[in-house]
Amino acid sequence: MHRVIRHVRNNLVAYLALFIALGGTSYAAFDLPAGSVGTAQLRNHSITPEKLDPGRIGGYVRYWAEISANGKVVASQPRARVIGWSSGPGSLFVGGAVRWGRPIPAGCFSLATAVSFPAPVYASAVTVSGNGGLGTQVRIALSAPDAVGVAVICAKP
Repeated sequence: MHRVIRHVRNNLVAYLALFIALGGTSYAAFDLPAGSVGTAQLRNHSITPEKLDPGRIGGYVRYWAEISANGKVVASQPRARVIGWSSGPGSLFVGGAVRWGRPIPAGCFSLATAVSFPAPVYASAVTVSGNGGLGTQVRIALSAPDAVGVAVICAKP
């Protein structure tokens, strides 16, 4: 019995922390109203730039895409489409254009990053206005065939 009392006394702070942590979890599980905190509040894109403090945000990613070295869209938001990709041997130009099917607002700029390692591959992007909005695209140029990430950054709304 003396060993048990000594053990509890030596570990009192640890047991206290354990009971406080378990008490907070049980409070969250049983005492909070149903639906007050959940995935509905934390879904992707549920916190829009308009909900953030405008004084603390300078810009946000409006569109983005990951493009493989052979010009296929791996992932994007919203859905992107590659137009005229060139990366084969003997090509004078490596890169192409990507379009999201939506106009890119004025005041936005594009940024491209090659996914190269260990050899350095350089990437650049430029936003090009087409014929009235839906023709707006981002042209990407690479120093060598490689996968590339491209983003359109817009100023705060």
